[in-house]
Amino acid sequence: MREAAQHLLGTHDFSAFQSAGSPAPSPVRTLRQVSVSPGPASLFALPQESSRLQFWTLEFESQSFLYRQVRRMTAVLVAVGLGALTPTQVKAILESRDPLGKHQARVAPAHGLFLKSVLYGALETSGPQCGDHR
Repeated sequence: MREAAQHLLGTHDFSAFQSAGSPAPSPVRTLRQVSVSPGPASLFALPQESSRLQFWTLEFESQSFLYRQVRRMTAVLVAVGLGALTPTQVKAILESRDPLGKHQARVAPAHGLFLKSVLYGALETSGPQCGDHR
């Protein structure tokens, strides 16, 4: 997953990771940081579930995101973690610029994602703000 995430870093046309018909004037975005790390057990999972599940934390940093870009990147990285895709395929998906490709149908559910923080210049707002990353 970490290797696959590295293909997403930098300035790219992220058309393959936006919802088809997105109103964004340009699909070019700069992903400044992406991290994939083992995470703590969820407070929302039952103890017997937490012991048999593996939790991961994925963090994405950009000035802006396309509609559903984070959910689609998350789904593709999870597919790599499950062995359904390879890191090289993630690069090929990105380069395809096709939001309707066969692997782009994967969208992570919104209920597992949250907005960690928003930075405005020297100001920082952090907290448990819920919402879909756009």
